Amino acid sequence: MMSLTMAQTVATKREFKENIQRSQLSMEQIASDLGTTPEVITQSITMHPRRIEDNWIIRNYLNEYLAAHQITEVPFTALTGDYHRYWFLNAAIIERGIID
Repeated sequence: MMSLTMAQTVATKREFKENIQRSQLSMEQIASDLGTTPEVITQSITMHPRRIEDNWIIRNYLNEYLAAHQITEVPFTALTGDYHRYWFLNAAIIERGIID
């Protein structure tokens, strides 16, 4: 499992918060688009995901949404690179783009 330092955890929480604010999406809309509940989204972005892949799904969703709407994203500093290269991540779950 991916283990982040305290500083990385704090930064990732901030990056999620800032990107969600920039998107102007509600937790309800994000949850609906990802097939889950607002509570699960909140749990994940506060760095207590049910599955480690959930944060990558949310990250990808936000990055794609922001790019499609020409909104500058706040780059993620810990959730970086190609998730296919991380042995501990299930790429098929991430690619599905649904949090169930």
